[in-house]
Amino acid sequence: MNIGIREKQAFHILDIAGKISKIKDSVNLKVFIKELIDKNILNVAINLSNVTYLDSGALNVLIYSYNTLIKNKGTLVLIHPNEYVRDVCEVVGLNKIVKIYSTEEEFEHDHENP
Repeated sequence: MNIGIREKQAFHILDIAGKISKIKDSVNLKVFIKELIDKNILNVAINLSNVTYLDSGALNVLIYSYNTLIKNKGTLVLIHPNEYVRDVCEVVGLNKIVKIYSTEEEFEHDHENP
């Protein structure tokens, strides 16, 4: 798993690539997001377009991140998951609490500065 970061509008976008399938991957992702929150970076978008697999540990990190950001008056959104990742998110009900955008363009349109 690789993580890149960039800014767009009021969000920091995490570009994740590869599988999130090992405990080490989940821990690294959780630490990465916690460091953003500690720096008061509270609007986080996770670009999943290059994620090929995620396990229950990754789902736990996404739920932890959502809850922590909400408690701090922040936002978590997911961008462009492939069909498998989207199905996993829907099966566990993550899509009911976290906004999932099908494309980055859809995300950008929703978060354009007026």
